[in-house]
Amino acid sequence: MRPFPVLPPTYYHSHFMEMLAFVREVYGTMLGEAETAFLTAFESLSPDAQCLYIRMSNRKRTIFTRADLDYSEIYHIDLGLQELHEQSFVRGLCEDDYRACLDGLTRPALADLARTHDLETKSTWPKARLCEHLHRQLAFDDFQAGFDAEPRFLPAHRETVGFLLYLYFGKLSGNLLGFTLRDLGVVQVRQKDTYQARFINREEALGGYAYTRQLKALKGATPTVYLAIADTVADLPTATTEFTQGLRDRLLHDVGRFFERQKDNERAVEFYAQSGLFESHERVVRLLYAQGDHERAKAMLEAMLDAPAHDEEFVFADDFYRRKFGGKRTSVFTDLLRDGPLITADDLYRGLPELAAARHYEAQGYTVHHVENGLWPALFGLLFWDELFESEGALASGFDRVPVALRDRTFQRKFAEAIESKLALIEQGKAVDIILNKWNRHGAEENGVFWGWPRLGDLIAAFLTAAPPLAVRHVVEALTQDFHVLRDGFPDLLLIGPDGVQFVEVKGDGDQIRRHQLARLNLLKTAGFEVGIARVTFVPDPDQIYVVVDIETTGGRSQSERVTEIGAVKMQRGEIIDRWQTLINPQRRIPAFITELTGISNDMVKDAPVFADIADDFAAFMKGGVFVAHNVNFDYGFLSHEYRRLERPFRYPKLCTVASMRKHYPGLAAYGLKPLSREFNIELKNHHRAMSDALAAAELLKLVNEKRLAI
Repeated sequence: MRPFPVLPPTYYHSHFMEMLAFVREVYGTMLGEAETAFLTAFESLSPDAQCLYIRMSNRKRTIFTRADLDYSEIYHIDLGLQELHEQSFVRGLCEDDYRACLDGLTRPALADLARTHDLETKSTWPKARLCEHLHRQLAFDDFQAGFDAEPRFLPAHRETVGFLLYLYFGKLSGNLLGFTLRDLGVVQVRQKDTYQARFINREEALGGYAYTRQLKALKGATPTVYLAIADTVADLPTATTEFTQGLRDRLLHDVGRFFERQKDNERAVEFYAQSGLFESHERVVRLLYAQGDHERAKAMLEAMLDAPAHDEEFVFADDFYRRKFGGKRTSVFTDLLRDGPLITADDLYRGLPELAAARHYEAQGYTVHHVENGLWPALFGLLFWDELFESEGALASGFDRVPVALRDRTFQRKFAEAIESKLALIEQGKAVDIILNKWNRHGAEENGVFWGWPRLGDLIAAFLTAAPPLAVRHVVEALTQDFHVLRDGFPDLLLIGPDGVQFVEVKGDGDQIRRHQLARLNLLKTAGFEVGIARVTFVPDPDQIYVVVDIETTGGRSQSERVTEIGAVKMQRGEIIDRWQTLINPQRRIPAFITELTGISNDMVKDAPVFADIADDFAAFMKGGVFVAHNVNFDYGFLSHEYRRLERPFRYPKLCTVASMRKHYPGLAAYGLKPLSREFNIELKNHHRAMSDALAAAELLKLVNEKRLAI
């Protein structure tokens, strides 16, 4: 791992000035008197005063004393502090700062404060409740009197700086950590010649800032905070754009949820009804129906059915209407699950229903890919890479991952001509080369549209070759219209067979089909794809194939050491049906103590194959099997890392003979391979060689399954 670069002592000053310059250039027309005055006054400060102010502004704490300002890179702290006082960049405390001061203290400091003033508290209280209790019970003068004689002060203009940071990052950010991570090489940024303002105008920016702050205040909030926000929602800026309306809708929905939790359904409906979110409309319908106001609930459902906001709203309204007003007893979700094919898998696949279903379909001759929400966003992002990321003003800053055109939902309008041209290529079956070219050039780049994984390009090529072009066009076109709504909820598995492709949503025991998943199934089906829902149930399977594995390595850390030998035996119904063994060249020297332990020397492995040469053979040997080992996470972890180095998946259900022997044969003195072999008269001829240990572990598996399969 390469060392991090050494940043200059006042790196934070450079970052702050970079942020201010960017905001001046991109958001100059959105700056008001307060921001303009701050910029002018800040730039007139001396370098030491600027550094000191930035240092304080970047700290989580609210209150400072001179003793808190210990920065070796600032040469004249006292003079800088005096200048900040004179220029009103720091100020003394006042009662309006009280709650912010409490919020800035650590929980132990708050507890000490309560004890000092004999205030009863409970250790189980969250910090927000503790702050609220102190704010209510302890007078500000008493709080301030607890300080020593040294003056307390705090940085001024926090609201203004917060707004400037919001303009830059598009979210609430108390510091410039992102710049530091960028300079250290930890975070990638997209350097562009031009950037586009993320807000239409100052009104939208101020509205976004106000609503975002209120939403943040609700996280972990006490009832008092919820009630205060409920009383002041009407005083917040008017939502004049789709962006600010979306934030306002979320705030109203969250307040409505609070009142519903408080069993105040009347006020819950009041706030839900003001929100434009589908989730809010759903809650209103359910609450009205539960209260017996069936006519209003029915009218709302009929309005949803006549003009649904999107597929999910239609699915809910149609299902609820049929069940409550049409005499239907079960939901569409229940019906779909009941009608889906039932796949039976060994109970070792519990927790891995998608893998169990994949094995089932592979046995039927399909090529199976676990794609879920990976395939369609990747197709969309790669096909429209130039429009999303390379067009003028595509991003709002180098730190942004989501293109502006997706964030403000203007993508289809801005790029209508290019979209139609590329959709035509999809329909004609001619888009593969464009998509693969973008994948090869940009697949490894972080972005906010899709995530890449090894061999995604091969998967896309295979999918586009087998899938009906018109159906692909239909889904991609829907994504251009509302990417944020449609980017998730897609089925788990893609099956490619001789007759084309199909998508399958997989549900294990107790799983439910969610509304947005049903909506995506409907989207795919409407487009022309074959879709389905598979149910997986888990029972001990006496015919399950097990692969008992043991490995030898150059050391104990899978992240840095390598495999030197693999021994594996395949078992079914208690009988060994196949064996697989090889030495492996670890491409590094084997330490002497490892050779002493295993007997495997550097000479023995120098002409052996490297792991990449045997990866296909071992994967073929493992196919359809349960991975079994003594202390399974050691062997499984090493092999997972070996495959990861090759950018290949390695995923199997696991059984540990150590844990299983403890469960089914409790009370033994030791559960290592050697003592267990001795206890049960298992032959262990050459301990710490892979095949010998695998054969011994296979005998333990027989003992385990005698108990496990009998339950």
